[in-house]
Amino acid sequence: MEINAVYIPFHHDGMSGMTQQLTVTNYGDKPESVPLTVGGTFSLHRCSYGQLTEGGPIPIPQADLAVTTANNRLTITNRNLPAEASLYFFNGADPLQLLPMEKTVDRPVTYIQDTELIVNNGESRELTMLCLISEVAGEPAFFSFEELQAWKKRAWEETPRLTTDSLLDAEKLIIHRNIAYILSCCSVPVDEEAVCIITDHQLLPLSWNRDSYYMMRLLLDSEQHAQGLYEESYVPKFKNQVQRTVKGHLLWMFEKAVRPNRYWGRAYLTNGFCKDDVFQLDQQCYPLLQLCEYYDRFQDRQTVIRLLPKIHEILVMIMEYKDREQWLFQTGETPADDEVTYPYHFSSQVLVWHTLKSLAKLNETFSFTELELLEMARLVKRDILDYFVTPHGDGELFAYLTDLKGSFQRYHDANDLPTVYAPIWGFCNSDDPSWVNTMEFAFSEENKGGFYGGEYGGLGSVHTPHPWPLGDGQELLYSLQIGDEQRHQKVRSKLAEIVQWDGLFPEAVNGHTGTVESRHWFSWPGAFISSVLLRC
Repeated sequence: MEINAVYIPFHHDGMSGMTQQLTVTNYGDKPESVPLTVGGTFSLHRCSYGQLTEGGPIPIPQADLAVTTANNRLTITNRNLPAEASLYFFNGADPLQLLPMEKTVDRPVTYIQDTELIVNNGESRELTMLCLISEVAGEPAFFSFEELQAWKKRAWEETPRLTTDSLLDAEKLIIHRNIAYILSCCSVPVDEEAVCIITDHQLLPLSWNRDSYYMMRLLLDSEQHAQGLYEESYVPKFKNQVQRTVKGHLLWMFEKAVRPNRYWGRAYLTNGFCKDDVFQLDQQCYPLLQLCEYYDRFQDRQTVIRLLPKIHEILVMIMEYKDREQWLFQTGETPADDEVTYPYHFSSQVLVWHTLKSLAKLNETFSFTELELLEMARLVKRDILDYFVTPHGDGELFAYLTDLKGSFQRYHDANDLPTVYAPIWGFCNSDDPSWVNTMEFAFSEENKGGFYGGEYGGLGSVHTPHPWPLGDGQELLYSLQIGDEQRHQKVRSKLAEIVQWDGLFPEAVNGHTGTVESRHWFSWPGAFISSVLLRC
């Protein structure tokens, strides 16, 4: 006896859903009885949006559930939410009849129906559950089993076809799974054009400009490597999907995400509501940088022209956070969403420099501002080198935070990716002593609150005090840049052990066991790690 399971999402004529298909095959020489349980514990509600650094909780609507079963359909509604979920069950081509039930409660409802299947020798039986979620409660959807099969067939035809060698390569599987997670679970269409990019589908379906930039960066990187990742017949479709998703995300950030005080806040709901209205310097840069990179790749003049009026407006806003004398910019929080001890943050200044350089190139084509962007970038770099370089041991490193008056914080965080990208962006060379010392400090016990020991230890964050896969991704990229092959292989081996069964990475792991400590699904680290693996 063999049982195979597969989940298939689909979209057809405005109807979106998912099927779970179980195929039971009897390879024996006599009929077999197979126990079958239909049901579970059901509820319909939204997530709490609870954050470790809470910027303002959103009360959860009280559960007011109505759960009914009739024929082969189980329906759940919550009268305090504009949604209805319907599950349809089939045994082969026949509806699987459910015992009738009707309950109205304020807590999850358990419904269990036990039965059995008689599967003849040599027979293969297909069991199907279809899940449909709609915005309003209504009458049951009318469709035949043949139509359901056609939906599944079309969905299969649109499923990416991987190259044969990638099926044998664990690291390519990681890349595939993280691309698929972004496109299938984290890219949320909000209208015909705009796409919100959320950081995970379960715990915190919120959008951060920072997280989503690196997720879109993976799509752009993988689009360039598409021939090595997918079968040739699927490559044009994948490239088109990447462009539509990245463009849709730009439209969402610039046109849908509300900026109550002219700056982008910390985190957003998919509808563009600013959940946490806090100024973080780096989050103002990432949309501008993504726009530059999108144009570099696709030469989409129409989209850039559409968004041009926003660019100068945002640059003027960022200038309001500049120091009166120096070309350095304040921030209210670090990229770890934590309050700053001192207002000037190193990796965010590097990002400002890189963004100004990128915008200067875009300005040559579109002339959207009279600001001297290249000169501004030069001044930013000059003042970074003057005000962030601080003595450490026998050498110097870049301070994490400073007040520009001689006070520093020496620290490095898994969230600070611009620091490890500094040589790749051209801010410094990969053998620059201050940069090398900064990175070596980051991966050492001296980095109090940022480095965590143990067999699976590494760079993490005070935000969630454990090793982070995001930190391992930093060390992987660092080892590539300095040519440390032994370190490089060690990090890759660790990543192979802490990756989850589905190819994704969590927010943080236990330094001694490697088990998940925070957020089983977190797209940003997997996206960043996958982009680094594409460089290997």
